[in-house]
Parts: sequence; C-alpha cells; structure tokens
Amino acid sequence: MSAQAYSTRELWVENDGSRIYGIAYVPDANERVPLVIFSHELENDHTSGERYAERLAEAGYAAYVFDFRGGTVGGNKSDGSNREMSVLTEASDLEAVLETSKSWDFVDPDRIVLLGGSMGGLVTAVVGNSHQDEIAGMILMYPALSAKEDSGVENYQTKEEVPEDVSLFGGWIHVGRNFVTDLWDVDFDQLLSSYRGHMLLLHGDMDSTVPLTYSEEASGIIPDCEFYVIKDGGHEFFGQPFEDAMSYILPYLEKQFHDIRPETGEAEAMLQMKIGEYPVDVKWEDNGSVGALKEVCRETPLTIQMSMYGGFEQVGSIGQSLPREDSQTTTQAGDIVLYSGNQIVVFYGSNSWAYTRLGHITDKSAAELEELLGNGDVTITISAE
Repeated sequence: MSAQAYSTRELWVENDGSRIYGIAYVPDANERVPLVIFSHELENDHTSGERYAERLAEAGYAAYVFDFRGGTVGGNKSDGSNREMSVLTEASDLEAVLETSKSWDFVDPDRIVLLGGSMGGLVTAVVGNSHQDEIAGMILMYPALSAKEDSGVENYQTKEEVPEDVSLFGGWIHVGRNFVTDLWDVDFDQLLSSYRGHMLLLHGDMDSTVPLTYSEEASGIIPDCEFYVIKDGGHEFFGQPFEDAMSYILPYLEKQFHDIRPETGEAEAMLQMKIGEYPVDVKWEDNGSVGALKEVCRETPLTIQMSMYGGFEQVGSIGQSLPREDSQTTTQAGDIVLYSGNQIVVFYGSNSWAYTRLGHITDKSAAELEELLGNGDVTITISAE
C-alpha cells in the first residue's frame, strides 16, 4: 500500500494560562480522520514521537506530538520547567490537548487514541482511564510503572519530608518535590485494572530503565490487554524494534478505529435495559455477542430472572447460547458480561474471570448499583428498539 501524502502544522494548546507547543501531522484528505496523540518520555520532547507521527500520517491517521510543560532535559518550547512538572501536571497537559483536539478541523472527535512512552505512557494511562468514554483506545510503550521506586517515594515517611529539589537517575534530571508527592497518591494497580477498553502494551526485552517485569505484571492486571515483547527493544524503539512496534500499532489502530465507526454502532443504539422497573443507561460493546443479543431481543424483550452470587454480582440464564469472545477480565461495578456463553452477569462489585464483555452501566454510582443489585434477587429486561 502506497504511503499517503501529509502536511504538518504547528498548533499551540492553552492550559491554565500556559502554552503547550506541538506539531500535527495531517494526511491529505477531504474528510475528518482519526487522531493519535503521542506523549513523550521524561527527559525527551515532542521529537521522540516524530517517527511514529510520520508513519501514522502515511497510513492515513492524523498524529499530534507535543512538549509537556517541563520534564525535558535542556528545556522545550512549551511553558513550564522541570521543577514544576509531575505526573499530574503532565496529565493536565494531555487532558488539555485531548479536549482542544476535538475542535481541530481535520480530526474525527469520535476516533482518538492515546499513545505514550515511559512517563508519557504512565500519563496516558492516567488520562485514558479518567476519559474512557472520549477515546477509542490506549497504547502504552514501556510505561514508567517503576516511577515510584525511581523517585524514591519509599524513602519518605510523610510528604513533608520530601525536599524541594529531587535528583533522579544520579543527577541526570532534577525535579521538584511535587514530582514525588503527586506520585505518592497514584494507585498503579487500580489505574490499570479499571480501564474497560482494549489496550495495547509494548515493552522491549532489553529495557534497562524500566524492567520488562513491570509490563509483564501489568498485562495480568489490565482486563483487556494485548501485550507484546519487542525483541532487542530498549527504552525507546529504534531500527527493527521500531518496525516491530509499528507492526502491532497499525493493526491495533485499524481495529479500534473501525469498531467505533457509525455504521458499526447499531447494537449500542438499539438495546435498552431495565433493572426491575428502573431503566439504566448502558454503553454497549460493539462485538458479535452484543449483535446476537440484539437479534434475540428484536421481536420480544428478553426478561431474565437474576440471582445474587458472591456478594458482588447478579447472574441469570439467557435461555440460549450467544457467540463468545472470552478473555481474562477484572470487572468493576456496572460491568455487564457474558459467562459460559449463556448467562448474563451484572456486577455491583468486582471479580476476575474469563468473560465476554457486553457493556457497562454509565449512569449509576457503585453505591447506587449496590442498592439496586445487592439486596436480593432481581429481574432485568433487555429490549431492542
């Protein structure tokens, strides 16, 4: 397939009175296109994402690479400094970029994927988790899941003990105390386990900065994770490791962007659900199981008698089998899954098992779901309109 022509644009983003510098790589097209937002590593700047942006633009995707406010050795074009930055200031920057990008005239705002490396990967996980309904997916490359150990969080009993100046990696970069104190409160396991979408995770087997074991462990925590080890890949991918990474990134993007096109969203628009007499809003998955469920409900609403089980879920038989795409999944309150192909499970707590995801209840808090589902057996009704 021939490479698509593209152009570049310098685009600034405002965040809390400060300016963020970035470059957009825009395919020559007469329509809005999907966007990939690249978040760079600690010590780097937007240029570390240029090779990815070029390849993505040639494939027909827009890409935006930008400088975080701080976090770059030697400075960059954005406002801010090393002494001011932290995982949370960088998350704020990425949130500003995500929100602003939706208004750009070349971007399809319904098809945006976040891509980040090292500290940018950790920041991507923070933002992607809190903006799940606004993105089509997340790609983490050698994410900085060792950041707490690297910053010496465990050396302090209280936040007040953290000095104003913190030296990282033997003085290679100096940051402020908020770099450590902001990491203090981030629960990495909760961050990874609560993402409901399909995530791509890449890590090199020669990474001497963030050991591969961190991503190996993360792949078992992330509910829906596609994990690949990049042979001979270090902390950043160049040469053949870069080509290998792109061989996973491009198919992932094709699937994620294709799955949420309007013409494939029929199941979400058609299905409605009630718990007892109470309607609930559900964000349905776009997969074969939900498509088959829609057909079951097309003529007559499906009423299922549910039973409480385990203090965290309600389970009921559909009365027939649906197609299955089971994967090891850690559920959260509000998740709706297919179990054994013929049972629907609605969670008001959490469990880890092999399920097929069907949807997630979006308009009820965990406490409200426990009130609805945790006080005896219930009936659910699913209908198609």
